[in-house]
Amino acid sequence: MRTDRLKRSLRNLCRFLALAAIVWLIHQSHQDFLEAERKKGRPIELKDTLEAFPSAASIESDSSASGFYETRNKEGEKLGRITQTSPMGDTAIGFSGSTNLLVALNAQHEVTAVSIRSSGDTHEHVQAIVEEPGFLEQFKGKPLDQFMRSVQAEGVSGATLTSLAILDSLALRFGGSSKASRFPKEISVDEVVPHLPGCSALCPSKTHPSLLDALNQKGEVIGLVGRTSPHADSIVGYQGPIDTLLVLEANDTLIALQARSSFENMPYADYPKDDAYFSSLFQGRSISQLADMNLTEERVEGVSGATMTSMAMAEGIVKTAGQWEAELARAEKDRWAIVWGLGETGSLAVILLAGFVAFTKRGKTKFFRRTLQVLLVCYLGLVNGDILSQALFAGWTQNGVPWERAPVLALLTLAALLVPMATGKSFYCHQLCPHGAAQQWMRKLRKSPVRLPIRLGKNLEWIPVLLLFAVLFVAISSSAFPLVNLEAFDAYVWEVAGVAAITIALVGLIASAFVPMAYCRYGCPTGALLKLFEFGPSEHGWNRRDYLSFALLGFALLIYPFA
Repeated sequence: MRTDRLKRSLRNLCRFLALAAIVWLIHQSHQDFLEAERKKGRPIELKDTLEAFPSAASIESDSSASGFYETRNKEGEKLGRITQTSPMGDTAIGFSGSTNLLVALNAQHEVTAVSIRSSGDTHEHVQAIVEEPGFLEQFKGKPLDQFMRSVQAEGVSGATLTSLAILDSLALRFGGSSKASRFPKEISVDEVVPHLPGCSALCPSKTHPSLLDALNQKGEVIGLVGRTSPHADSIVGYQGPIDTLLVLEANDTLIALQARSSFENMPYADYPKDDAYFSSLFQGRSISQLADMNLTEERVEGVSGATMTSMAMAEGIVKTAGQWEAELARAEKDRWAIVWGLGETGSLAVILLAGFVAFTKRGKTKFFRRTLQVLLVCYLGLVNGDILSQALFAGWTQNGVPWERAPVLALLTLAALLVPMATGKSFYCHQLCPHGAAQQWMRKLRKSPVRLPIRLGKNLEWIPVLLLFAVLFVAISSSAFPLVNLEAFDAYVWEVAGVAAITIALVGLIASAFVPMAYCRYGCPTGALLKLFEFGPSEHGWNRRDYLSFALLGFALLIYPFA
């Protein structure tokens, strides 16, 4: 008995590791794809500006702000500037991916137009944003510094997650870029190498809005790099502001500082560079410690011969650290700001009711079962659209789980995966799927169901399996094919549902009136996937689910090198 249990646990562990490896391969493949896209770059071209600036005749990079482009008409007059939220906003994931926005600004740094340039999110959700002009138009006239914090705005019905991700991407893009610097020269790798010898590339930091991640040749973060401009441009030394390079270790500890450029006369600008004691006053401190420095109490004195210049540098470092700390606090607050309202509370109540029905004797009475079915179809499905799908799983596997914007979907996913692993019983498909509940209603329309020939039924059971392989190919290859077109579930988000999803849903329901649970048995890849996580206590020996898990892993390993 103990030996059988041990063997069963070993088989379950092997299956779990196979599925976990598939998740890693999908995620890693997509991250490699995104990195290749970032390296290749996608600069803004003249044709991209014409919607915002119809009279634009030329476009050139704005030397005063990274990632911005100036547009001019035929007479050479400046019309405005334009930028995009990628790559800084790429971490804002909607339903299944991020959205890159074009943002146009006038001379007063006010937004004049926002449009979608590209998106990795579900096509129907993005299209809903496009067809609701009021959503993007609400940003017009807003000053750029207003995007330094999360913008409060109404989302588009049926595309709430995509709407929220767009708001987040704007905040991420402009979190530290609202001010124009007086020093147009961007930080180069050559400046950083003397302080971080392993540095081979710089890219926008994923954790610190105004800083750059210093990467080694393997792409690993070995430090952080920033400068005091534009935060300290208002602090004047002898003749003007000073731009200071600040190099930090990956743990936020300052290891080096160096004046980059200034408006000071020579040789005053060079004096602080040669004074090791002045630098030591700041080295070894974290961002928060630098922000808390009281230069008077700590008796920080300027460099002899360049007192005003060096003290301006000192004040600039403290002020900049304070700005960085405030940005980090805002980012942390936004990161942990879970979107939770009346709808989420209602969905949670439905999930708890499903657990009551599934695991208690009282819950199996007709009243509770019928009540649950009505709530699943009408509330969880048609009203809230809280339903799992391959498009959702693929997007989250590629980009990460935006649980703070989709807490109910995250809870549904956990329930769908963990409960079968612990009990061996399908919890989501039997108790929580709105389309499953709708099929149960349809089966009552006919007293005598149609019995398919055994061979035909066996052949039809391969359809969900083949769809799983198709989904895996799309996910690993980062294909733009919309996975919502393979399933019925997007039909419940009726405000944005596409023709394919609606058609599959209707055909599946009609078929279920003749063949009980026809779609679940012969058309649902999500159900086939969730069955792989059913670790039943009564299973003996290797079974079809084990073989399918390893077949999927083998397929993933086969196509991964070519993705």
